[in-house]
Amino acid sequence: AGAAAFAPAQTGKASTALNAAAEYESYPGVLDPVGFFDPLGLADKADPALFKKYREAELTHGRVAMLATIGFLVGEKVEGSSFLFDASISGPAISHIPQVPAEFWVALIASIGAAEQFRAEKGWVNPSDTPVDAPGQLLDDYTPGDLGFDPLGLMAEDPEEFFEMQTKELQNGRLAMLAAAGFLAQEAVDGKGILEHFSS
Repeated sequence: AGAAAFAPAQTGKASTALNAAAEYESYPGVLDPVGFFDPLGLADKADPALFKKYREAELTHGRVAMLATIGFLVGEKVEGSSFLFDASISGPAISHIPQVPAEFWVALIASIGAAEQFRAEKGWVNPSDTPVDAPGQLLDDYTPGDLGFDPLGLMAEDPEEFFEMQTKELQNGRLAMLAAAGFLAQEAVDGKGILEHFSS
């Protein structure tokens, strides 16, 4: 099953262009009072396949941002302890990257590569089967975000609860993208760690 994240609710009608605001109201992530938020009108220019790729990208970036936000806080909290890298990492989180030993980067890049390979095989059409002018197509039966990974069995069985869970993940991911960007900007401006701001 997995976190079949973020397919639109089935309305029973086919659409060749996603350009009606009412159509979006049935999607996860749409909340009052804003409704469907698309100030640049990207969805109006997207066919269903492209909109599906937009949703996949939003989910992926949201999940990475949630991890990054926690990473900022945890990295700064355990600074100076022997828990990580023999207490050799210090300073604001944005300065941690050049301090990390090379061996860590090898393991990290290999892990990211394996995760991306798994994701590509799960959701994308094989590049040899796609037209040259239309790369990066998602499989028709793939639901954005559903990698079949639910080790704790948290995915709701009830459709309403599942829809609510989808919306919560999208909203938390959106907030985390803003938070991570804010953390980066704040630390770049004054050179202080995020936690240091709370204690000063």
